[in-house]
Amino acid sequence: FIIPGGLGGFGLELADWLVLRGCRKLVLSSSRGITKQYQSYRIKIWESYGVKVSINTSDISSKSGCEQLIRDAIQLGPVGGIFNLAVLLRDSIFENQDVAKFVECMAPKAVATKHLDELSRILCPELQYFVIFSSVSCGRGNAGQSNYGMANSVMERIMEQRHKFGLPAKA
Repeated sequence: FIIPGGLGGFGLELADWLVLRGCRKLVLSSSRGITKQYQSYRIKIWESYGVKVSINTSDISSKSGCEQLIRDAIQLGPVGGIFNLAVLLRDSIFENQDVAKFVECMAPKAVATKHLDELSRILCPELQYFVIFSSVSCGRGNAGQSNYGMANSVMERIMEQRHKFGLPAKA
C-alpha cells in the first residue's frame, strides 16, 4: 500500500491499522521523510512484525514524482492500495489568500490525486483501494480554508469519475 502523507499523525495511525489487518508492505510518502523519533519507533515496531516499510520523498505535486513513488512501490510487489492523506495547509481569510497559497495547498491533494489516478490506471492493474481523505470544508466551507476546501472538492470529483468507470474510489 502507498500512503502519501504516511508519516503524519493520521498517516501513522492508518498504517498501523493496515498492518494490524495483515498489510506487510508499506510505502510511506512524505516530502520531508522521517523527522521525528516517534516515526522511527512506529516503523521499527512494524518491521518487528515482518512488515517491509519504505520511505519515499518524491515530490507528489509533479507527475514524475508520483510516477517515481508508484514505481518504487512496485519494486516491493503489486500495488493494492493508494491512500492519499497528504496535506499542506495555507489557511488565511479569503482577502489574504493569493495564488501561491492556492497552488501550495492544491499540490499534495488535488494535483497529486490527479496524477496518482492517471498513473495508477496504467501501472497498478491489481489496485483494490484508492482512498482520498477529504474534509467537510469542501461542502460546508470553513473560514480561512477556501483553498483547502477547493483542493478537497477537486479530489472528490476525481473519485466520482473513478467510480463512474468502475475503478476503486472512496473519499
